[in-house]
Amino acid sequence: MDGRTMRSILVSSTELYSGKSALCMALAMKLKENELRVGYMKPVGNIIVDVNGELADDDALNMKRMLGLDESLDEISPILFTHQLLEDILEGKDKKLPEKLKKTFDSVSKDKDVMILEGAGDVSGSSVLGLSDSEVAHLTNSKILLVSKYCDEFTIDRITTYLKLLSDDVEVIGIIFNNTRMERINFVREKVIPYFERKGIKVLGVIPTNKALQTVTAKEIAEGLNGQVLAGSNNLDVTVDNLVVGAMAPDSAIKVFRRKHSRAVITGGDRADLQMAALEARMRCIVLSGNLYPPAPVLGRAEELGIPVILCPDDTTTVVDKMEQLLRSVRVKNVQKIDLMKNMFDENIDTEKLMTSIKE
Repeated sequence: MDGRTMRSILVSSTELYSGKSALCMALAMKLKENELRVGYMKPVGNIIVDVNGELADDDALNMKRMLGLDESLDEISPILFTHQLLEDILEGKDKKLPEKLKKTFDSVSKDKDVMILEGAGDVSGSSVLGLSDSEVAHLTNSKILLVSKYCDEFTIDRITTYLKLLSDDVEVIGIIFNNTRMERINFVREKVIPYFERKGIKVLGVIPTNKALQTVTAKEIAEGLNGQVLAGSNNLDVTVDNLVVGAMAPDSAIKVFRRKHSRAVITGGDRADLQMAALEARMRCIVLSGNLYPPAPVLGRAEELGIPVILCPDDTTTVVDKMEQLLRSVRVKNVQKIDLMKNMFDENIDTEKLMTSIKE
């Protein structure tokens, strides 16, 4: 990079589940291909997991593994948005969070050509901490790369509002429309992109929806639901693209399950009839709610067929809510998804324009 001047890019979004993490990874890999020294931080960790008895952010953990980052998890995500931190802030305690972030950023960014910062969930995320994306960009002298999932016409309103809320000294290098349904792509290209470019905002690409990226593995389900694998532990890499709640009569269930065999079935642990129906229909995975163990024949048949059975402590409604959140949030944790996301990035993003914008 010219003069080896460090550049910092904050990947921000107008809404939750826009695919920021996946884009951060694809961008980091692209920059590394250009022989640049790349660093990554998620300033405020909000997907908190236990790592050997210590709290950490799941995205930070994943990026450390996938990108081979040298920094510790505490450095990659220096502030964890725990309930205790929220209480402290609401009680007026000065946690000196901006100072902590700036000190960590200065340390991590040393000897880097480009820093990639992953923003909060949406435009308002972490505002109560004084660390909204706009505030973090100002603090770290970062340019913003805005990612938006084009859902409907209100997406344009959300982007426009986001841009108005930014500090005057924060630069937006461009917009990427991610996870865009095929029937909307022409409208985005013919109408939406020219609209923003007339306003001086570059649009760097439109990435179409890809069903393969919107799947979760049985292993991810077990981890996300804090579940116990009772059977099929050798087949936890099997993917699930949706869910179906088993609350119908067995005869009806068979018909439904056979039409939707690529899904996970969520049912009570006491519904052996539905569990057997799901197994015979070769459903990808069975998730049992209520912490109720199924009978031995169910587990025996599941083991024979290699179908994971996961026991969860929560009630059915809670399990469904958590599963829907897992499916909305694309977590790029395996090589296949990483390769797919990188290929989609290369095919749909104007990388030359992006690289120029980063270097300016």
